[in-house]
Amino acid sequence: MNGSRRRVSTLLALAVASTIALAGCSGSASPDAGASGDSAAMKVSVGVTPIPNAAPLYLAEKLGYFTDENLDVTPQIVASAGAAVPLLQSGDLQFAEVSSTPTITATSKGLPLRVVSGDDRYNDDASATDGAALVAAKGSGLTKISELNGKTVAVVGLKSGPELVMRVAIDQAGGDDSKVKFVEIAYPDMVSALESGRVDAALITDPFLSQAKEKGLTVISQPYIDAMPGKAGILWIGSGNWIDQNPEAAAAFQRAITKAVDYAAENPDAVRDIMSTYTKSSKEAIKATVLPVFDSSITADDMKYWADTMLQYGFIDTAYDPSDLIWKP
Repeated sequence: MNGSRRRVSTLLALAVASTIALAGCSGSASPDAGASGDSAAMKVSVGVTPIPNAAPLYLAEKLGYFTDENLDVTPQIVASAGAAVPLLQSGDLQFAEVSSTPTITATSKGLPLRVVSGDDRYNDDASATDGAALVAAKGSGLTKISELNGKTVAVVGLKSGPELVMRVAIDQAGGDDSKVKFVEIAYPDMVSALESGRVDAALITDPFLSQAKEKGLTVISQPYIDAMPGKAGILWIGSGNWIDQNPEAAAAFQRAITKAVDYAAENPDAVRDIMSTYTKSSKEAIKATVLPVFDSSITADDMKYWADTMLQYGFIDTAYDPSDLIWKP
């Protein structure tokens, strides 16, 4: 436990240091740089990872939701959700697609972030096929999640939401999360890591999960459905400093992205179509992709669940009340 706390503190210190460094070298990246008058669209940069959950941002752009709100939105690809946090603090991003874990890690230490909308929830249908799953490497001998003690598992980010979900799922299945080694690997590189034997298992999301299945790799667990059914997944968060300085533009982004998430929930074919514009997946892989359960709702209870679970697993050092984290205009 003490080791985990030290790691969390070290990671946060690095994030803060990165924030300071980025702020020092990006002074020209003002979010107001494009506004030349009342009629000029506000320039907004949004960090996303190229997975199905990001579809609402691209749909909002295609359908004119941002234009209707007088916003000029530029998506910026980030390697992982955690990487977006220092970019939000430096002003390089105004909003980002991030899970609850890095959000609460940062805000529990005083960094100003705000949640403006939900994006999706973990499927609460135990019989459903999920768009994210734990896949075993050939030759690993793994057949179920409780067998992971002593094994190496790839997640998209250390101290991330996927790692926390894995730890909860392992313990609930009768394993011991403290005996599992987690390593950070980007989603596009997970299948090759499994095939080379670099890791024993990986928590992969679509469209990469479909690629893993096509290569004959075996799914041994659906941790999100098994351990956290119905819980809030990805969020749309913003820089608290920028929101305070630009409340009307922040409210405009909130309206547009919420509308887009709701549209995505009702139009799965549109989600698959837009995915072809920002992922490198084949048409076949996109067709086989299991889409997220899009849901724009987010509550204080949602955030409290994550804060309490993070405390239990040593992701944060002390109890944290996230009741003010959800921003309202």
